[in-house]
Amino acid sequence: MTDSTASPPDLSFVPGRLSPFLAQWDYVVEVLTDRLAGLTDNEYLWQPAESVWTVRPDPHGGRSLVDTEVWAPSGEAAPPRTIAWSMGHLGSGVAIRADWLVGAHRAAAEDFDWPLTAESGIQFMFDGLAAWRHGLATMTDEDLDTVGRSAYPDGLDPELPLIEIVWWVAKELIWHSAEIWFMRDLYAATRTGGETSS
Repeated sequence: MTDSTASPPDLSFVPGRLSPFLAQWDYVVEVLTDRLAGLTDNEYLWQPAESVWTVRPDPHGGRSLVDTEVWAPSGEAAPPRTIAWSMGHLGSGVAIRADWLVGAHRAAAEDFDWPLTAESGIQFMFDGLAAWRHGLATMTDEDLDTVGRSAYPDGLDPELPLIEIVWWVAKELIWHSAEIWFMRDLYAATRTGGETSS
């Protein structure tokens, strides 16, 4: 995994059309970092409804069990996601794409054991985010225009230029960050006379 505390690459060598994506990425990650201060294990795994998507311990001592990891967004309602689910989905999904962009081109969902604690979940997510961010900052204009440059085989990556995948992954960061933020607000609103989020 990538060290999420490492300094971001120098943007002066980044193609001009990529710079706004990286600046937005850095801003969202900064705000999300601040927003996660004080996250507890109870809040991380809190289930706001009877039916949720979350991460569960394996009763047999194996890897954590993950509810539906991938779904096709539509107008249909889906169960709410726990913070643990949103962080795990975001962290693993972006780490996989980073590997297929600048790594060994081998990473798969089953390679990642989604964390069951807030501290490890935060690290897991930010490691994945940093891997994509640092890999993306090495791309050239030619890379951005290359169809299939993001070699991830299970999405539209083989059919689209990299710049289109950049847009999609940025959407994932914003989407799931908003879920995490909302869940913190909802959790705080359900507490009485005590625990609140930052």
